[in-house]
Amino acid sequence: MDQDEALKKARQFAQIAYSAEMNNVAREFNAKLVEVRHQMAARGILMSGGMVRETARLSGERVTSLLTKRLELLLEGYELYGVEITDGIAEETLDDVMKLRETLIATSASTGASIGTVSLPGGSGQPYTQLLGEFVPVSAGSVKTEIDRRRLMRKKSEAVQVNVYHVYGHQPRWNMNSTDHSVNVVSASSEQIFANLRQQIAEQVPAGEEQNDILDRLSQLEQAQGSRSFGQKYSDFIASAANHMSLIAPFIPALTEILSKTVT
Repeated sequence: MDQDEALKKARQFAQIAYSAEMNNVAREFNAKLVEVRHQMAARGILMSGGMVRETARLSGERVTSLLTKRLELLLEGYELYGVEITDGIAEETLDDVMKLRETLIATSASTGASIGTVSLPGGSGQPYTQLLGEFVPVSAGSVKTEIDRRRLMRKKSEAVQVNVYHVYGHQPRWNMNSTDHSVNVVSASSEQIFANLRQQIAEQVPAGEEQNDILDRLSQLEQAQGSRSFGQKYSDFIASAANHMSLIAPFIPALTEILSKTVT
């Protein structure tokens, strides 16, 4: 796989996983906001400046979490697909995260004037935007530092020679003193991937409506292999399993590989 193709797949992986994280972070934010509103209402200060500040603080936490996730997923995608983080890619990654920061702050500020049916004094305009920005510590410097740290860590690990033998899937490849970033996806292994994932969901996700929904989405995804609807079914499945990303994370590279073969 050449670098352009690897970069394309890495970013595709990051975008799909980020979409799922957005839903998860939004649910956490809304739950915290409802709790704060109840606390403020109980104290009779729902319309106060304190509520404005708490709203900005929670919004700042949400923006920070999304920016952190975005950067982590981009760097993870590069690692999964063996993308060398050149100066150009590092600059593009920095630009991606910082533009997202501007967008998220602007969007949060535009909706900060009202939460539910309660209008907040001073919740709109430049003052609120500045207040919100104070609660988002992600900066160009911090992002660049994390990118450089990942680049240096990879170079350091590659400089150490260790005999490593990897065998993958139903069409194994042996690698000596190297890492194989490719993924075998053939008919038999594809069936096994879905079977293993279905078993993990059945065993690890509590029985109930959520488990049934995730399993149903997984079945639709499996049936959509090779069709143009696979991408949408993939997004639907990831969104339904957003609360269990740690469970499905080991399967994402293989699923993304199937997706890339479908859309190319």
